[in-house]
Amino acid sequence: MKPSIGENSLFRLRLTVEDLSRVRFIGSVGPDLEAHFAEIRYTDVQPDEFAEWRMKVRRRLRRAAANGVVSGQSSRRSPSAAPPHTAPRRFGAAAVEPFWGRIREYLELERETRGRDILSGGVGSILNELHPSISWHAPFLEVDNQQEGEVAELLGEGLVIAPSLFAPAPVVLAPERGRQGAPVLVYNVMLTAESAAALWQQHEEDRVGALGELLGHTRANVLGSLRSPNSIGEISSRLDLSHPSVSKHLSVLRRSGLAAAERRSNLIVHRLTHLGEALLGRPD
Repeated sequence: MKPSIGENSLFRLRLTVEDLSRVRFIGSVGPDLEAHFAEIRYTDVQPDEFAEWRMKVRRRLRRAAANGVVSGQSSRRSPSAAPPHTAPRRFGAAAVEPFWGRIREYLELERETRGRDILSGGVGSILNELHPSISWHAPFLEVDNQQEGEVAELLGEGLVIAPSLFAPAPVVLAPERGRQGAPVLVYNVMLTAESAAALWQQHEEDRVGALGELLGHTRANVLGSLRSPNSIGEISSRLDLSHPSVSKHLSVLRRSGLAAAERRSNLIVHRLTHLGEALLGRPD
């Protein structure tokens, strides 16, 4: 990917035929990058579908500050002020992790929908439907955002496309930032009032947060992925984790009696035990 400064304000990607054949969708950019986008959403205070989320994040940050968890942050800090940029992981723990299970499912549904659309209409048609700020005029994919006007040639690298809940606008990430081995086009999905109400439900937030505190958030996510039996490869892809990491978490869950493994044809799949189901609770 070799960028060159252009004279317009659009970020333009030149896609070859080989690039188009290597376009792929992923479910999300992961909780860390979503947390980065969430900081922007948090400070952009307005009456939108994220208003309830901001309110809950403020409460969590206040509690953290009162308990001295957020290093260097005064408890007198304005509740609407920006989150502590010196502790991004702590902000992510308050703003993204408690909701990550539902967010991941919401974005995965978006990915599956786009995948079906590609099968019926082809890649070109989907590129024009992702977002009003994204348009496809072969061989250029144009992204109208706040990035400097550039023209980038992918040179056969392909393109990864990822939906995002918190990204304020579409953005193109370099391969090293997106960690996918190719440039990543991130587009923000539109959040309806009904979807927002489901995502920010308080009892789900409390349950997921408590489970994360008990098991660790990554292991809790692995456990949650076993609501339907999955292989290590499927879990790895869904949670954006390495195979060894997934295998290690599954081993602990099996020894704890929360998960079990069984062979189906030539594939080993992992599922919840009755104890695991009881710990997760019934899905809402």
